Amino acid sequence: MFKIYVLAEDYVGYNSPFWAQHGISFLIEKDGERILFDTATYAEPILFNMDKLGIDPKSIDMIVLSHSHLDHTGGIHELVRRIGKEIPIFAHPKIFKMSFALEGGFFYVGIHPRLREEVEKLGGVWVLSEDPIEIAKGVFTTGEIRDEEKLDFERYPTISLYKIESGKLLKDSVEDEIGLAIVDNSKLLLISGCSHPGIVSMLKKAMDITGVKDLSAVIGGFHLIEASEERIRKTMATLKELGLSSVYTGHCTGFKAECLFADAFKEGFHKLHCGMIIESSQL
Repeated sequence: MFKIYVLAEDYVGYNSPFWAQHGISFLIEKDGERILFDTATYAEPILFNMDKLGIDPKSIDMIVLSHSHLDHTGGIHELVRRIGKEIPIFAHPKIFKMSFALEGGFFYVGIHPRLREEVEKLGGVWVLSEDPIEIAKGVFTTGEIRDEEKLDFERYPTISLYKIESGKLLKDSVEDEIGLAIVDNSKLLLISGCSHPGIVSMLKKAMDITGVKDLSAVIGGFHLIEASEERIRKTMATLKELGLSSVYTGHCTGFKAECLFADAFKEGFHKLHCGMIIESSQL
């Protein structure tokens, strides 16, 4: 049994008491463990929503950061401070890379390297791994989705970013993105932040790691906001071929993709919103 609280999302819904912001943050409760997945852009709206939901930050046992981008890591410093104890933070080793956009000028998009030490001083313990880790019973990080693990149509991200490695300017494939696979009742759930490596490739990796082929849902942003309609339709078709019938999405998925997913998945489509609670009994 598990429960997922949507603490941060770009959409808040109609007549809602919660605060929205650009970014993603989920709290997962499973077998007595509380896992914070991503910290959105700002901590304040997350803390406000936690208070509304009756969640004490000090009750969080561990943190997973999906990738370096600010809308998934921006709240990390203040949230670790409010958690107020030593806490493991699972992420990819390249989460502190220099990543930026160049359209319209230089714009840094990643977590600031100085936060590594600052978060450590507050009790954060960085657990950086390219490989999958079972961080709690039935809960696995996917590790890096390597090029050879990606489907052909998901080979390249739908966002144009750059990075500097060994003094060289290179295209950033967002190789630091990881997801969270949860096995419950012999069914698999995947949680993603932005799915830059491709949501289908991430799901297939989760299936390989866990050995579970029976799917309950995929939850998160799919970053199809700038994708072609052909790629969106291939994504939907392949997810359905894998046996997926339920998606919870928003954030960077994009309005066009959300409309197409809603039409394809019917009652299995759910739009994420702040304050939403997803329970395993619903899936």
